[in-house]
Amino acid sequence: MIRSSVAVAAAVVVVIFQGAPAGFAQSGGVPSDRQSFAANATAILVDVVVRDRKGRPVTGLEAGDFEIREDGVLQAIATLSRVSRGGGIGVGIAWREADPTTLVRPAADAAGPAAPPDEETTTALVFDHLSSESLRLAQRATLDYVPMSGESSAHVGIFATDPGLRRVQSYTTDRGLIRRAVARVLPSGTAAEEHQAERSDDLMDRRRTLQGEVQLAVTGAVAGSGAALARNAAEVGRRETELRLIQTELNMVRSFDNLDRDHRGYDTAAGLMAVVRSLAERPGRKTIVFFSEGLPVSPALSARLDQAIDSANRANVTVYAVDANGLRAKSNLTAAQKEMQAFAEDRLVQTGTGSDRTEQPLTMALERVQDTLTLDSRSGLARLADETGGFLVEQSNDLSSAFRRIDEDNQFHYLLTYSPANAAFDGRFRAIQVKVRRPGMQVFARKGYRALRKPAAIDAGGYEQPALALLDRTPLPNAFPVQAAGFNFPDPARPGLTPVLVHVRTADLHYDVNPDRATYAGQVAIVVRLRDGQGREVQKFSQQYVLSGEAKDLEAARHGEILFYRESDLAPGVYTMETIVLDAGAGTGSARLATLTIPPLAAALNMSSLVVVSHVEAVSDGPSADVGAAPLYVGRNLLYPNLGEPLARAKGSALTFYFTLYGDVGQATAEAELLRDGAAVAMSPIALPDAAGHRIQHVGRLPTEALPAGTYELRIRVTTPRGEVSRTAYFTIGE
Repeated sequence: MIRSSVAVAAAVVVVIFQGAPAGFAQSGGVPSDRQSFAANATAILVDVVVRDRKGRPVTGLEAGDFEIREDGVLQAIATLSRVSRGGGIGVGIAWREADPTTLVRPAADAAGPAAPPDEETTTALVFDHLSSESLRLAQRATLDYVPMSGESSAHVGIFATDPGLRRVQSYTTDRGLIRRAVARVLPSGTAAEEHQAERSDDLMDRRRTLQGEVQLAVTGAVAGSGAALARNAAEVGRRETELRLIQTELNMVRSFDNLDRDHRGYDTAAGLMAVVRSLAERPGRKTIVFFSEGLPVSPALSARLDQAIDSANRANVTVYAVDANGLRAKSNLTAAQKEMQAFAEDRLVQTGTGSDRTEQPLTMALERVQDTLTLDSRSGLARLADETGGFLVEQSNDLSSAFRRIDEDNQFHYLLTYSPANAAFDGRFRAIQVKVRRPGMQVFARKGYRALRKPAAIDAGGYEQPALALLDRTPLPNAFPVQAAGFNFPDPARPGLTPVLVHVRTADLHYDVNPDRATYAGQVAIVVRLRDGQGREVQKFSQQYVLSGEAKDLEAARHGEILFYRESDLAPGVYTMETIVLDAGAGTGSARLATLTIPPLAAALNMSSLVVVSHVEAVSDGPSADVGAAPLYVGRNLLYPNLGEPLARAKGSALTFYFTLYGDVGQATAEAELLRDGAAVAMSPIALPDAAGHRIQHVGRLPTEALPAGTYELRIRVTTPRGEVSRTAYFTIGE
């Protein structure tokens, strides 16, 4: 169920001694002693917030005021602690309690566990795949709430999930660092969902027009002469052809929409689990404020969301979800009405003509209506928040009150402990229900926990292990073409910024066609593993791509490509980048090995990798002019690297290259040198653009029309009064 911005309070459930996953990008947190209440028995800790009818926190309850049940069975409360200490993201909230943490022990359990230590608070702000407009709303709301300077009473970290998970700011109490990190978050690109919806609307409108024209033409042919009949027959044929083309495009739009939804869902679930890991071993109360345009929950993604929720429950993490679209102009019911109208129109045409004009079973249209109703992307946000003890903020452009309620939850709550009557670690979900024996009380607590003696391993979707098994084979597999590369952009804010890219064409993949259902399906897994100079794994990225649709659209699907992109932050050194692309349908794969060198940061001048550019895309809602750590943006142009594809030689052909300079760049000069087999072919000075602060981004073109086929080396040398730096890139010109 989707709720409006109602204050749903935080709650935490944890199985003591179950162990927490290793931290991700952690900044020092020591596990809290509060997770060891019982030496020989399992203790369940439940974090509870109670509010009155007007939504105000209730702070004076005693242990006897609470009733707690597990799977409907009444449990004996061991201890209750009133915690009125901790921190907020922005403003401070004063409480009347003289003692910040008060232990209230039931008389029957005088020898119970000790009181928990004073609470700390850690909050992760996560910006998930936001378009430019939604990101501005989320940033403005956050910056309006977080003070300009000073120390926060909470540790706050900033994360972005597109592409992959990027740590923008480690956990800190410095409000200035928090504000600057929030301002550095970048939009994910175009609002693809809105664009596809608009295109679908246009196609539906055109289809209605054509269907009306076909009916008129048929009516005219019946009443007209032979010449009119011939003309009308030709017009009917033309319109029928266009109708088939429109239906094909509609099918493709729906297929790509499903594919995009699944990809974003996988990416978001993996990012959420990584943020949960970053919070797992930190002490005190832990929350995630999750800004998103929606979290779709298709059947394939439901299990991933369940896993993210289970991970949050095990790590004592409460998630507050914010629908960053704000007040939506179009509701989910509008989309459902459109699908129902399309279904009704198809049915009327079929009954009127006695033919299947939709070229697909009508049950598929009914399934689309059901899909639109049940897979509303906001339902996933509501579920994530509700089942982890937070609340969903939606249909509101004013998020300040939501932040205040989150701070209230962090700064005052109750901690209840009990030893469950059912002590079996059977892996099943145990439902928890907390009540207060006073009228008019609203009680908010987590819905339960999974009874595990230790946490299950974070599942990578079941696709990583077979891919890594191929990567560890000798010789390495090479079943189809794959390009992979990593680049270094020593931005002062992120000196080890390393974009990692993998490219594969969908034409080279295997697809299974189901003739009974008239569908196709394929699965691809991409895994990238980074090892340091001692061979130790320092980071791993992965994603699964599910390629599916109607069989008649298979050829169109073969003309696509997959571009895997992640960002890493690496310390200076030499790394090995191991890449495997697994075609699960064929059981084959291709591996690539590459060396990444991250040089130490120089005091005066630093230079990025030299990037050969495949093509450039103008992005209307891309980042602002101050792109900061967006390495492949130049203004509002997104540059796609060439990862090794040969360049075509044709009239007017040219090589596009790109690099960035950082530091003391005011008097920098540059020259380009082209070499083949180690011998210089050409040399030319480069006119660098004006510096933007302490950075210069340069995109240049090198004519290649006159160059014979072969492999070349491009070397860029940059000189300043304080030193010199150079970078090299290789490219191939085809026959």
